[in-house]
Amino acid sequence: MLKKLSFLLAACLIVMTGCKDDELAPVIIFNELEIGAFPFLNELKTAEFDLADLAGSAYEMDVYFVDGEAGAKVAQYNIFVTFDDNNPDNGTIEANEMLYRSLTPSDFAPLGDKGNLGTTVRIPFSDVAGFVGAGAEGAVISGDRFQFRTEIVTTSGTTFNSVNSTPAVTNAFGGIWNFNVNATCPLSDDAFVGAYTCSYGEVYESFPLFGAAVQPFGPAPLSLGVTLSTVAGSSTRRSFNYGPYLLPGYGFGTSDITLEFACDVVTSTNIDSGAGCGSGSIQASQTGVASFDLVDDSTWTIEYNDFDPNGGCGPSPLPFSIIFTKQ
Repeated sequence: MLKKLSFLLAACLIVMTGCKDDELAPVIIFNELEIGAFPFLNELKTAEFDLADLAGSAYEMDVYFVDGEAGAKVAQYNIFVTFDDNNPDNGTIEANEMLYRSLTPSDFAPLGDKGNLGTTVRIPFSDVAGFVGAGAEGAVISGDRFQFRTEIVTTSGTTFNSVNSTPAVTNAFGGIWNFNVNATCPLSDDAFVGAYTCSYGEVYESFPLFGAAVQPFGPAPLSLGVTLSTVAGSSTRRSFNYGPYLLPGYGFGTSDITLEFACDVVTSTNIDSGAGCGSGSIQASQTGVASFDLVDDSTWTIEYNDFDPNGGCGPSPLPFSIIFTKQ
């Protein structure tokens, strides 16, 4: 199994370093090495719904299609939505995933510096809230979010999405399959940015993963420096990188993390190793949502479950938490 894991790591390195042109990327990143397709995030214009002006809010981004033929193989670009009612203070709205919009070549036009076919995705709050049954006044409050999943159907009838593409699509090649839009309170650009120290609130005991001892970022006590930066198109998102993961045994490189500060709760994207044992990659996912103080960016804590998912490598989820402290 360890040999298999090492082989997958080598394959990841090939994907990360062997293809610099995103137009060539699908040749090596999809199942069975077939020519695939993915949406490339050309520009994120607005990334959240402003609770102070929900009626005037809209998510908007420009994407173009990478398929080896400048987007000509894309027959459909489908957008699905799920409403995640995270805040029970105003009741609970149940909304399963639904197809929100299906775009076809008549909706596409040359976009970006390469002239690939693409489209502007604009999602007004009023439209999507009504679509999922959350259009009533007060139905959406802080902590609630809309989860979007996209897929591409090619002219040959093949469907591509986040399931049958590798993390390299989003991590190395700028692709975007799935995204969340929170109802939130805008932040100033000088809040929740700069140098922070990460320490453990709690962490599981070290254990041997295929013979190599691991904990998330090494043994306690942890003092890990990170730098939080703003994200273009969003006032509430901050990005950073935790650095090597599953230490001291492996030290996998990780994807950049995006934190979303929504009025009084903060969410984190998964810590993704990009390596696994034949069934996706080893990741750490956030447990629930974390609270924070909108007017105090000095500290907050995020709880994660490690090995959730485990990439087919066996371990059950293991809890740990990270305390952020501003320097």
